Order: sequence, then C-alpha cells, then structure tokens
Amino acid sequence: MDLTAPPFVLTMPDPAVRLQPTVARGIAGSAISVVDLLFLSMTLIYMALFASGNTTSDNLIAMLSMKITVGHFATLTLCWVAWRLCYSYSGLYTWQHVQSAKGVLGRVIAAAGFSALIGGQVIGCLWHNGHAIRFTLYFWAAAACSTLMARATLGIFHMYLRPRLRRSRNAVIVGSGSRGAAIREELKTHPEWDYKFLGFIDSNLRDVPGTTEGLLGRINDLETILMRQVVDEVIIAVPAKTQYATIERVISVCERVGVQVQYWEELFEKSQRIHCYREKHDHRRIVLKMVHDDYRQRIKRALDICGAAFGLLVCAPLFVLVAVLIKSTSKGPVLFKQERYGLGKRTFRILKFRTMVENAEAAQATLEHMNQNSGPVFKIFKDPRITKVGAFLRQTSIDELPQLINVLKGEMSLVGPRPLNKRDVSRFSEAWLMRRFSVKPGLTCLWQISGRSNVSFDRWIALDLHYIDHWSLQMDLKILALTLPAVIRGTGAA
Repeated sequence: MDLTAPPFVLTMPDPAVRLQPTVARGIAGSAISVVDLLFLSMTLIYMALFASGNTTSDNLIAMLSMKITVGHFATLTLCWVAWRLCYSYSGLYTWQHVQSAKGVLGRVIAAAGFSALIGGQVIGCLWHNGHAIRFTLYFWAAAACSTLMARATLGIFHMYLRPRLRRSRNAVIVGSGSRGAAIREELKTHPEWDYKFLGFIDSNLRDVPGTTEGLLGRINDLETILMRQVVDEVIIAVPAKTQYATIERVISVCERVGVQVQYWEELFEKSQRIHCYREKHDHRRIVLKMVHDDYRQRIKRALDICGAAFGLLVCAPLFVLVAVLIKSTSKGPVLFKQERYGLGKRTFRILKFRTMVENAEAAQATLEHMNQNSGPVFKIFKDPRITKVGAFLRQTSIDELPQLINVLKGEMSLVGPRPLNKRDVSRFSEAWLMRRFSVKPGLTCLWQISGRSNVSFDRWIALDLHYIDHWSLQMDLKILALTLPAVIRGTGAA
C-alpha cells in the first residue's frame, strides 16, 4: 500500500500567495496595548480627582462609586480609541519595538504628549477647570513614566526571564558552509526556542568549517537520520540559486517523514499538506510545517485540559472500584506504565489500568509467533496473559481512562493517533510511517471508531494520516461523539 506523498515541487514566490499569519505578534501587541490603556485610564482618573477638588481617600471612594453615565462611558471609549491610535502611530506596537528598547524613549514621549492633550481636554470639558494646561502637563509626565515603566518591565522579562523559559527544540542544519555556521550561532539566541544543534547534513564533506565532528551525514542519509533520531526541525542553509535541487529534495523528505522545515528565503510549495508560516521573531525566515499550527491548536489544548479534568473528576469513583477489583483478583500494581512514542518521537510513560498478569511484558518474546497482526504491531486476540477483570476492562475501554492524566500533562490529546510502544516503532521500515509522530497521540482516534483491532495495520495508518492531513476541530468533536457508541458496541476490542 503506497501512502507516500507526490513529488515535492518548489516554485518561486507568487505575489498572489500569502503566508498563513502568526498570532504571536498580535498577542504581544495587544497585551502591551491593554497595559498602556490601563495606565492611561488610571492617570485620567487620578487627574480628574484633583481637577474636581477631591483629594482624600473618602472622596476618592465616593468618586469611584458614583453612577457611570452613558456619556462618561462613551467619553472613555473615545479616549481609548484615540490613545490607541496615538501609540500605534508612534510605532510602539511594531514587533521590533515590543521586543527591543531601541528608539522607544522618543516614541513614548511623543505618544504620551498627544495622549496628554486628549486627556487634558477631557478633564477641562467635564470638570470645567481653568487649569487644563497644568493638568495636561501632569498627564504627560505620568503617562510617559507609566509607559516607560511598562516597557522596562517587558525589557527585563525578555532579557532575563524569557531565556530561562525557552522550550527545547532539536535541529539539524542542511549545509555546512559559512552560512550554516552563522545560522547555528544565531539559533543560540533565539528568544522562544532553546535550540539543541544535532549536526550538519551536507553532500560535500569539505564544506564543514574547521572540522567534521558536527557532520551527521550526506543528503542521502537525511531520511534515515530523521527516522532514527528525535529531530524537531530541519533548517536549510544552502543558497537556492546553486542548490535548488537539494532544497527540493530535503523538503520532500521532511514532508514524507513529518518534520518541519525552516528556510531563509521565500520559496513556496505546491503540496497541499505543507503549511507556510513566517517565523514570528524574524520575518526573513519561512517555516514549512507539516501540520496546522494556529489558534485552533490553542483551542484544542483548552478542550483537552477541560475534558481531561472533567473526566477525571467524574470517573474518580469508578477508578476506586477498578483499583479494588484489580488488586483483589491478581498480583501486581493497579496501573500499568509503558514507554510510548509521542509528539516528535519523544517518549513518555503512558498510564493504563493493568489488564494482564504481572511481568506480562517479559513473556511477550515467547508469544511473538502468535502475533495476529499483519504489520509491525503486536496483537493477539485471545492473549493468555489477560486476566478476567482485564478482559472486561479492555472490552469496555475502561483500562484507557488513566490516560486522561497524560492528556492533562500535555503528553497526549483527547483525539489523535494512538501512541505506539518502542517494540512496534523499532520495526517501522519506511520513512512515511514517521509522519504520525507530527501530532500528539490521542485517547481516541479514527481507528478507535472504525473497528479497532479488526482494522488492518495498513488501514490503521491510512486513517491516522487522513486525520493528520484533514484535521479540524469539527473532526475532533465528531470523533469524540462517535467514540462512546463504538466503545459500547465493543467491536474489535482485544
């Protein structure tokens, strides 16, 4: 069964093609904008307090508790719009100025000055105070100071705290010349990811700068390297003009294996399975991802957390009952823990209620000849190691419920390809099978609602890849809705 992708074809930039937008810039700009508007609103209230002659704490409480009229609310809303335009027009919400303090002082003074003119006029009109100029100057100083304080706090965060919060990412660089070495050094200071450099891939061994100790292999070895090592990203550091065929080949291999690619120039593809994004910290870079990576992933994670937490709460009495049954009928622990492969081929310990006799894994080698699955996955429909209670737990899929803990920890999702153990994955012989590791494994999936163990290995993988290529929130909800009826029918449970 051939499930490999069609040949990858690169084309030069088409003006009609637009990269899928990242939301990080908008989130960062919106967050600092909210902080600015909050400080400006507090400054306006404070200035209004003095303009009205109320300086004591009692009068302050009385002022804050007074009835808010439609006119007051409309005035404040107009102030927010005007202030936001002033700060935005001054360039304070561009990505480079959110990230860096360079040139911020002059922009803050200018933006605060225009905002103070607006605030001073509002105070003068509402309270009919003859000292509008004085309050405007006070407003200017207070707004500038509060805005600078907010920017200073943000700068401290980016300089000292954010580097400690970076997430790890394993990277391989294709191209070992001076460009590859420069990219390697640049990755060390990436603000979001703590890149772990695994090595270079290059067709010309002589291009490795100074030494060959960082060389993983040639271009021909890339597919094998991606299959055998944990690689999150392949970064292309060869020029398009002279290495066009190499770039095309690398991206084709990464698409087949399911590993994302990053490139410094605007090259677009015709494959519908690859999604283009701009690297949010450097617009020069293009990231080619094999799965969707947008706001829907955040919604999916929120659903995972809520669903897992609710499920654990509701199933708590059932967990106690199952634990008592397991302990009273067979020797061994209540929970079975096993190393499984998850997102990016990283391993984690999956949790299940124990359904087999103690030390069942050690006995598997003697049962290999009884394997009834056509692929590399081990499955016996009447496994002699399964206990009587375990058979019921498997038939009803209750044994899988502890995996809600894995979902809550972020190691799994409610919906996704089922996680495979090391024994099964070690027998994968084709690179395209690795594409199932480009998403988090799930508690249920298309395989779960399509017959489970009655489904052949080829069909199982085809269902997983269909889910990866056509994923949507609607598909997740549909799979969740169909899971319970499938479990009740018990079709293919083993």
